[in-house]
Amino acid sequence: MWTPKLTDNGEPLYLQIVEAMVRDIASGTLAVGEKLPPQRQLAWHLDVNLSTVTKAFTVATKRHLIAGEVGRGTYILGQSSEAELYKLKHNQAYGYKNSFIDLSTHIPATKPNDNDLDNTLQELMKRPTGLSSCLEYLSPLSLKTTQISAAKWLGEFGYFIPSENCLVTSTAQNALLVTLLATCNQDDVVLVSELTFPGIKTVAKQLRLKLYGVKCDEQGILPDALDLAIRSTGATVLVFDPLLQNPTASIMGKERGAKIIEVIQKYKLLFIEEYVLGTLTNFPPISTSIKDQSILITSFAKAVSPGIRFAVIASEHPVINMIAKDTHATSWQLSPLMAGVATHWICGGTTTERTHWQREEIKIRFDLFEQIFPARQYQRNKGITPHVWLPVNCDAMEAADTLSELGVEVVPSAFFAVNHHFSAFIRVSLTAAASNNQLKIALQIIKNSGVVSKKG
Repeated sequence: MWTPKLTDNGEPLYLQIVEAMVRDIASGTLAVGEKLPPQRQLAWHLDVNLSTVTKAFTVATKRHLIAGEVGRGTYILGQSSEAELYKLKHNQAYGYKNSFIDLSTHIPATKPNDNDLDNTLQELMKRPTGLSSCLEYLSPLSLKTTQISAAKWLGEFGYFIPSENCLVTSTAQNALLVTLLATCNQDDVVLVSELTFPGIKTVAKQLRLKLYGVKCDEQGILPDALDLAIRSTGATVLVFDPLLQNPTASIMGKERGAKIIEVIQKYKLLFIEEYVLGTLTNFPPISTSIKDQSILITSFAKAVSPGIRFAVIASEHPVINMIAKDTHATSWQLSPLMAGVATHWICGGTTTERTHWQREEIKIRFDLFEQIFPARQYQRNKGITPHVWLPVNCDAMEAADTLSELGVEVVPSAFFAVNHHFSAFIRVSLTAAASNNQLKIALQIIKNSGVVSKKG
């Protein structure tokens, strides 16, 4: 009988069971089509409540890892074609009036009648070589041009740095991976906020790093808590997104930012600032004043376009030279076509225009949110934000399940938690809806469901 090996990582037991299932599917311990033991029997073997196993199976089903059939049992789907078919059938059968609105993933709003890429490709085709050069590796000249464009783009956010200190790659996730690979060793402790973005959790698992969640308030990480965490763990690296923090949407003020910088300088901590969502604000990265003790990571994903895979690593820290030597991990990951489009958009002002449109659309959608959930009642969402953080009057996982049954997908707080258990919130992406009308329907469903607490 399959008995998962649980890792005492501070996450709820049901999530530990799901993660064990993911690991065992990946390693081949659990084969596609293999039958899992009955929930009650598994609960007895693990010495946990039946409800814990039931919740784990529910999450695993939603992730399309398993499927249950009445009278036959529960079977592993893994990444098989059966899993994909099940996912399609699941989504078609789901929802509110046969619709399914996914507000779980933070993706930017879709610009209507968007012809920017079409126009850019037509312009690029007018070059002497047309698009044929995009079938080759990124040439040294093209790479340098792209780096200059990247430095120009960062300058628009108040982060001024020489182009030779900018490395370009495909995604912020890859940028984070190669940066931590160059700065950390296996089993090192990396400091993050107690509620952090999913990307760092994935990278930590890949590199076998230990994450330690630092206490936060409505402005993000607390200086005293950061000081204590450094002394307690001996950590030398902090990864944090202080502006429009994911998932809480907190924005760190200047005074708080200055205090955090003081702590970073005091302990000679390496600060990796995740500035992907920060591009949606009018604030420069807080690491601007300590480029020699920090690394900035950003990309087009949230403000420009997630489909144009373009990211930047910028720093005046010596480690940037170490990362630069491994071109296979950075610039070689960037498609020449993506580099060409990114350079054309930056130099032609398209990135600025698209970012401005995204900001304005966020304002419209946040206004819509406030009409249904008054700001005075949900004070945690003080600023205009593309994703909101709602308190619930039950366990967040149960709230997410209830909303799923009504056709709206959201994310419970446990998925973002590090070291601490947060069960009273859900994150809702306002920009993920296909339209404002769809968002209005989804928000009304959330409100009418009764899962959201009346006191925020």
